[in-house]
Amino acid sequence: MKYSTRDKILDAVYKLVYINGCNGTSIDMILKECSIPKGSLYHYFKSKKEMVLTVVKERIAPKMHEFYDLEKVKKEDGVDIMVRAILKVSQKEELVKFGCPLNRLNQEMSPVDDDFAKAINFIYDRMKSDILSALKDSSIKADVDLDSLAQFIIATVWGSLSLSPRHSSIKRYLNTINHLVSYLESLKY
Repeated sequence: MKYSTRDKILDAVYKLVYINGCNGTSIDMILKECSIPKGSLYHYFKSKKEMVLTVVKERIAPKMHEFYDLEKVKKEDGVDIMVRAILKVSQKEELVKFGCPLNRLNQEMSPVDDDFAKAINFIYDRMKSDILSALKDSSIKADVDLDSLAQFIIATVWGSLSLSPRHSSIKRYLNTINHLVSYLESLKY
């Protein structure tokens, strides 16, 4: 399969926005990263905003689905599925170093742009729904509010991944996230 110019642009925008933020990424940076003329860029996208929103939908959304790989293995308990997914994050060095790309864009763009807020909230809501499905199929005590637990899981993982690259490491992530894992394990009956 041929790697299209459009895909080349989206991959470059994803990389640059992930590392530099949306506001810190210029059209010139994108052009340099892609090694294409400006006309080619605007043939596919009208603006930087359109490029970044497309990255949210076509690059970040699938990565978030992969990030929370909640596929059930046989009769695996929902808590065990969550623990496996949370610990799997430590195997993604770039994610630990630079943080969650969705959360980074959420912090930067959602407060100032409704289109970004809608696109990001759509992914967040789907992610929360997937987590809730896993938790509903678990041995968690009946008195636990699963909705707030799903939000707590996302907030804890995002928070653990939100340290500056200087303070981020796989060891730090695991040290922090092991408290969440212990808490989830304690909720089993």
